[in-house]
Amino acid sequence: MNSHKITTIPIDDPRYPAELKAIGADAPRTLYALGNLDLLDCDKRVAVIGARQADRKGYDAAYRLGKQYAAEGYIIVSGLALGCDTAAHRGCLDAKGLTIAVVATGLNLTHPAENSRLQSDILAGGGLLLSEQPLNTPHSPQRLVARNRLQAALSRQVIVAQCPERSGTLHTVRFAHKYGKEVLAVDFGYSNPANAGNCKLIESGQAEGIKLK
Repeated sequence: MNSHKITTIPIDDPRYPAELKAIGADAPRTLYALGNLDLLDCDKRVAVIGARQADRKGYDAAYRLGKQYAAEGYIIVSGLALGCDTAAHRGCLDAKGLTIAVVATGLNLTHPAENSRLQSDILAGGGLLLSEQPLNTPHSPQRLVARNRLQAALSRQVIVAQCPERSGTLHTVRFAHKYGKEVLAVDFGYSNPANAGNCKLIESGQAEGIKLK
């Protein structure tokens, strides 16, 4: 990836997404983008998120959601992490859809390194990499949490494919509620440690349960 292809978008730039401006003090002063900037001007976006250590059914759920919503013309927003994020991006790409990967590093870095190929495939497929971090900024737990607010803010809906009861996914859910976004969670019809977070979100009314088609 060549750094000269990275576009810097300050908050007063007309290309800066209105959805991010709408979150007020939470909005980053500057965005860094690599890829198809037209995706910032389309509001038909849905976030598909979930745990890094998803089980087979969780991975399949994220893949199917990415593929289904992409086929319906939505831009899939996720975080390039292993597990559910990877599955959502892959499902979207397999449907010939467009996806935005919101990352917690500078755009000249890849985290996790295992997703270097996925990152390249997203760009080759007309997608976009987006970050608030300057070049050479490494990931950190704090930056990963902060990244989650951007996924929520950019999207009409936030869909939890699968997560345990304690999961970074729930940070994105919290931001989605803060910004008035609809939150959905896959209802697997049973509970186990891998999807206990889904069950809790649905049972507490924090998310609407959905069955996969």
